[in-house]
Amino acid sequence: MATASSSAAGTRPLTATSAAVGRAPRIFLYAAVALILLTTVMRAAVCWRNDTWVEHPSGVLIAMAADLKDGIFYRPLYGPEGYGGTRYFPLYFVLQAGLLELGMPVLPSAYLVSGAAVLLLLVGALYLLRRLGAELWLAACGSATILAAVSAQMAVTNPHGDGLASALSVCGLAVVVRPNLSHRLVLVAAVLFALAWSAKLNMVFGVAAAVIWLLARGERRTAWELAGETALGCLLVAAVMMIASHGRVWEIFRACASGGTSLRLMRRSAKHVWAIANRADRGLVLFFFLAVFAFVCEAFTAPKKLLQNLPIVLLLMTLAVTIPIFGSPGVVQNHLIDVQIASVVLFTAWLAHTPSVLLKQLGVCALALVTMVATVPLLHKLMVWDVRFGPHRFQRVVAALPDTQKPILAENPIIPVLAGQRTYVLDAWMLRMLRDRIPNFADPLLERLRRGDFGAVVLSFADPRSPRALMWYTYSDFGPGFLEALTDNYRFAATVEDQMIFVPINDNYNPSPR
Repeated sequence: MATASSSAAGTRPLTATSAAVGRAPRIFLYAAVALILLTTVMRAAVCWRNDTWVEHPSGVLIAMAADLKDGIFYRPLYGPEGYGGTRYFPLYFVLQAGLLELGMPVLPSAYLVSGAAVLLLLVGALYLLRRLGAELWLAACGSATILAAVSAQMAVTNPHGDGLASALSVCGLAVVVRPNLSHRLVLVAAVLFALAWSAKLNMVFGVAAAVIWLLARGERRTAWELAGETALGCLLVAAVMMIASHGRVWEIFRACASGGTSLRLMRRSAKHVWAIANRADRGLVLFFFLAVFAFVCEAFTAPKKLLQNLPIVLLLMTLAVTIPIFGSPGVVQNHLIDVQIASVVLFTAWLAHTPSVLLKQLGVCALALVTMVATVPLLHKLMVWDVRFGPHRFQRVVAALPDTQKPILAENPIIPVLAGQRTYVLDAWMLRMLRDRIPNFADPLLERLRRGDFGAVVLSFADPRSPRALMWYTYSDFGPGFLEALTDNYRFAATVEDQMIFVPINDNYNPSPR
């Protein structure tokens, strides 16, 4: 029989009410889960075929994987290969570089890492919810509903490290949630948390939640053991990064980690995160409201034991870390995936233990309804936005480039990588930011543009001939002087999907528009 302490700790056994949910609410939830799973599979098939969401950040990670395959781990801010500068931690692109070394093509290898990470996330969430006391059917459905947020879908459709970092953190929590945690399991959890940090710089809320929860349960020795071993793991990761990069990592992150934030932006981060979620991920907002409801119920039931409830601590720690991130001007909704995970875990765990049969059935219906409502904009994306490009669009861009040995300058660095070149500018947005700190930093780039050294320039987000180009290429990508150097020395040649190709003025190359 479970004790009151284990109940409060979130490791309660299944209760009699666990089997009391009627057939109709279960079928409703099964249908909602089937819908989101089918939508996810269909979106992945379409987006991976068309490379729909391989945008600039994904291109940066892929270019870093290509660099690593060629023996360059974190290129310097500026060097013989061109411009570096990034805030990304290494695990994702290291895994992709390993696949590239095995002979996998560039984009399929990126999709494989992303897809495997999301599968690991769902399995980890399922196991975590089971350890928190949810029945198998509820844990399985709850873990699948994580996919109903735009931020979670981005982990599938956009090759990026967010899904991998979240998956490792969730798996670490799943290992921790058990009575009488052994030293071996503490070490396993610490390794998972350190690996999560190696995939994403801010991935600390999982281990923070675990340590606070263990302390609240009175397991101080285990808590400090977990914290210490995780810290040692992170130090080991940092040491490997320093050694493998020959010390470049320190200079790079010192220059780039802040992402252009300021105290003024940090003060507005809570408003910023709400605005982004409300505009771009309303499904997540609905799941967050479910989590708030569960939090209020737990607060009224056992207000003195909230810190002994792991899902509540996880949500609080996730918000505490995620909100300040949005003080950086370059952050978008992909960073909200961890809020979605924490919200689903809290509401599902609360459902598993609510003493009221009626309330539990209504909660299951609410979870199903929110999942279905959140799936509607995803279906719209599938039918409208995911299909706006033809298959293999970047390969068609590369095929339309001039046959030249000159380097290619591209706003999305995936293009020179697919062309078999090393990208000259790793991150056009970060280049513009670094120019604010380093005088004359872009002079080599601008001089090469003026000399026509690039065989082609490929832009993604704004046509230099359009009114918005001056704002975009002054304050977002590349920075002041780029637009003038380009338009004075290059001419428009062709458009392939959303990619605009420019060649030197004296170049006779005229590919047919596609």
